[in-house]
Amino acid sequence: MKKIFLGLVVCLGLACSDSSQKKVNEVLDETSDSLVAKVDQVGDTLKKVKDDVARKIPKVEINVSKNIPISLQWISFEGNEQGTASVTKKEGGWFVIKGEQNSADQEYLKIDGRLKRLDANHISFEGTIITYIKTNNDGKPCEKTGTQNFYKKGSRSYYRLQNMENCEGGRLLDYVDLYDLDQVL
Repeated sequence: MKKIFLGLVVCLGLACSDSSQKKVNEVLDETSDSLVAKVDQVGDTLKKVKDDVARKIPKVEINVSKNIPISLQWISFEGNEQGTASVTKKEGGWFVIKGEQNSADQEYLKIDGRLKRLDANHISFEGTIITYIKTNNDGKPCEKTGTQNFYKKGSRSYYRLQNMENCEGGRLLDYVDLYDLDQVL
């Protein structure tokens, strides 16, 4: 009888421990699911706060401009000084350029557009270049609009416009030069 009673006690003890273990596992599962949900909820809230703060911070663009000398040989060869262009860095490797050179005779070079360095000696320009010399192109301004190329050759310190032909045509050339770009681009 003692053996039977002892066997019953052992069986009841095992049954209780299995049941208790199941309860403990269920509580742990519920608690971990609840904790995971709360951590996810806190993470979502933090992301919303971060996104909201990021939207409220104003975008600041710092434009650093430098002035460079520019010239058209028809004006510079007459003893006048070079003109000046402002070059300002923008996104994507582009720089905005705007400037002019003027003579006492009301002749001029104007440049307005954007530049991008393609390699050590090649600059791409998109925009408008206008030259005006009274004795060229029947006294009308020569306007070049679109993509143009400037190259630096040999030991020169300046970049020269490669589309040199004046609007008059023939053998009339305009040497439009940009100086000190290596210090800016």
